[in-house]
Amino acid sequence: MPGMSYVEIGVSDLGRSEEFYGELLGLGAGSDADDTDGHRARWLGGAEHGRVKLVEVGPEGRASGWDRDDLQRGIRHFGLKVRGVDAWIDQLKAAGVEVAAGPFDAFGGVRIAFFFDPDGAYLEFVEGYVQHNELWSAELAQAEVDTYEGWDGTPRFDHVAVTVPDLDEALGYYRDRLDFGVVGQLVRPEDPRGFLITNLRGGHGTLEVFTYAPQTYARESVGGSDRLGIRAVGVGVGDGVEPGTVFGPGDVPLHLRTVSGTTGQGAA
Repeated sequence: MPGMSYVEIGVSDLGRSEEFYGELLGLGAGSDADDTDGHRARWLGGAEHGRVKLVEVGPEGRASGWDRDDLQRGIRHFGLKVRGVDAWIDQLKAAGVEVAAGPFDAFGGVRIAFFFDPDGAYLEFVEGYVQHNELWSAELAQAEVDTYEGWDGTPRFDHVAVTVPDLDEALGYYRDRLDFGVVGQLVRPEDPRGFLITNLRGGHGTLEVFTYAPQTYARESVGGSDRLGIRAVGVGVGDGVEPGTVFGPGDVPLHLRTVSGTTGQGAA
């Protein structure tokens, strides 16, 4: 399927992270994954809903360089859809997980909470479906709801959030080049930062594109096989897009792989 298919997370201890993601978050037992840098790696989650790829870089792994400052470009967090976010957060707290914020009701009609994985990757639980105050595609919004039909409410791949310096550039890349569809926007004109979220749907999840009026700044040394934390997004592309590892707008690392039979051109 074209679009997002997985998120790659560098970890210091594969066994510990498999317990966290596979058992505590309920993503299931892992299967071996190839890693071109020779590190041990595991796939978690069902391929039909988007997966998590854990790559063990060991205790010597370098920190991701991620900063909770909104204006830092790149990957912000990885979001998982749940039902009953408050109960899930209570469960994480009982297991000793550090909760950063929430649960709370967020702009857009969803209830969310943020927490950290064992190596400091920033994760989000989200309950409900975003109600865009600038809806671009009712069809795409409904398609997201439809993907959860029959779902048991356990955590599932939902979205990746990124900060980019220029929205037009991001739309030109993800929408026009990679065939993501624009669902809508969360517009808060009263926010002095010019804060805007534009949600694009592609494959198994949503790409939350954050933009701000002030100038954004780069994260140091993005990428690298020895990095911990959320470090890349896997994306299926059409025949017209060269596969490989690239940096999308905002220095977002992307692993592009060809999905046979698609063009990769002209998304609306």
